[in-house]
Amino acid sequence: MSRVLKRVLTRKSILGFGYAEYRDLSVQMLLDLNKHNLLIDVYYGLEKIDFIPDILDELGITEEFRIIKPSKDRIMRGKFYTHLINNRDEEKDFKIMASNFWDNKKRSKNKEKGDSYKYGSKVYLMNKNHGK
Repeated sequence: MSRVLKRVLTRKSILGFGYAEYRDLSVQMLLDLNKHNLLIDVYYGLEKIDFIPDILDELGITEEFRIIKPSKDRIMRGKFYTHLINNRDEEKDFKIMASNFWDNKKRSKNKEKGDSYKYGSKVYLMNKNHGK
């Protein structure tokens, strides 16, 4: 039985734990999917997981908010998020809010059609099941 003392993740590293939808993705793919909060939570919440300094810089974790691994620090995570909130860019926030608005609008149109619509209509699925 081997024990993991510390795992340093690079851009090509596969996460290998956590939610099933993210388990098989690399750190670079998570960055491309804008899952920064997930990676930040992994950094501060798991004591044996660390990232290379390049990734920490991209996540916005400066030297002042880095912790010595192996350890976890939820208090430092709270300070980091407070720092992000206080120093956010309002123009960028507006763009994100606008894009979320249009995404939600598209989702609401699909809900009007029914949840099964995303998989196809009921008649389509019945025909597919019966081999037609």
